[in-house]
Parts: sequence; C-alpha cells; structure tokens
Amino acid sequence: MGPLITFAVRKETRMSNRSLDDLSVGDVYKSYGRTVTETDIVNFTCLAGLKLPIFINEEFARKHTPFGGRICPGLLTAAIAAGMMEEILGPATIAALELNNFLFKVPVRPGDTLRTEITVEDKTNLSDGKRGIMFGRVRVFNQRDEVALEFTEKLMMRRGSVEHLV
Repeated sequence: MGPLITFAVRKETRMSNRSLDDLSVGDVYKSYGRTVTETDIVNFTCLAGLKLPIFINEEFARKHTPFGGRICPGLLTAAIAAGMMEEILGPATIAALELNNFLFKVPVRPGDTLRTEITVEDKTNLSDGKRGIMFGRVRVFNQRDEVALEFTEKLMMRRGSVEHLV
C-alpha cells in the first residue's frame, strides 16, 4: 500500500457579521496577517503616481536615507489596514466619516507582515434607529509587534442584523 495522501480543505472565510449593536466600548478586534510584497509597492506607487526615490529607487534609499533601503509609502500601509478593517467590521460598515491623526511610527519594508487591531472607543446611535457611529483607534503592527501606524476613525455603521447583507 502506498503512502497516505491527505489534502487540506480550505475553509471558506467569511466577512464579519457584526453590526454596531454587537460592538462594545473597549472591544479589541484583531485582523489576519498580511505580508507587504514588492508587487504591492510597485502597483501602489504606479497607481498613485508616487515617484519619490525612497519608494522606487533602492540604490538611492540605501545611500541617502536612514532606512538602509526602500520603504513602503505610508498611505499604502493605511490602505492595507483598510482592507483588514473591512474583514473585521464587514458589511455593517456604511461609510468612513473621518480618518484622523495618522502617526507613521516605524517604516514598513517589503517583506514585513502587518496585522491590524481596532479598539472601539465610543459609539452612538443615530435618530433613525437603523444606523450609528463607531469611534475607534486603529493600530497596525509589524511582525516584531512594533506599531507601524496608528490613527483614529469615525465610521457610520448599520444597527441590528446584517445577516441579509452577506
């Protein structure tokens, strides 16, 4: 009899079904990890029209910056965090009303693996009873548990069941 071959069955991952009503002040939600690739940086700088040598020229960045090489644009780090937040908060999110106080604390480099944490700092219901506002603090960590990016957010979210949205 030959060797037993097993196959890993990939579970379908679904977006969160949390509504504003499911969130409590003080809750902390953690995302999956995501590695920033060279392709991410090239695609983002091309899309955004960024031409700063620190993002696109390894030789320049190695010789003329304190970082020892190219780094990821901060706004790309924020965009990656937005994707991770979508997975956490899901279809209950109607709109980002404010994203403020961006603090880029350590550079993100190609090959770094990021994860995002959202802390619910406050929430309030709107008068229609169907929507509310969630105030949160977002922190993006690298693989060394250093905070690479921190900012605050104000999101409009649905209240009640969001099962029908998935």
